[in-house]
Amino acid sequence: SYDWAENARKDEVMFQLSRAFTLWRGILGPNSVLGASYTQKSWWQLSNSEESSPFRETNYEPQLFLGFATDYNFAGWTLRDVEMGYNHDSNGRSDPTSRSWNRLYTRLMA
Repeated sequence: SYDWAENARKDEVMFQLSRAFTLWRGILGPNSVLGASYTQKSWWQLSNSEESSPFRETNYEPQLFLGFATDYNFAGWTLRDVEMGYNHDSNGRSDPTSRSWNRLYTRLMA
């Protein structure tokens, strides 16, 4: 049942653990890197140990990415870094409270 969500209290503490790893430097040339990261977030309601023990919710987020350093100039801007990756986010639960999504992304840094 999902009844606990209706009565959830707002006095929560969030814990987060994150780690990034370099898997392969120079995978596509001297300015490239293949990397991976992992983030885990857990929420605990301080005054609701019956419904929130040990945690009310935990989300898991592994990621794989490819990054490139560059000095490309365009319209007065200098592009310094390009990152493309795959990200998965899930609460690790089964139905009916399961939530997960996958996404591909590109990040440009000037």
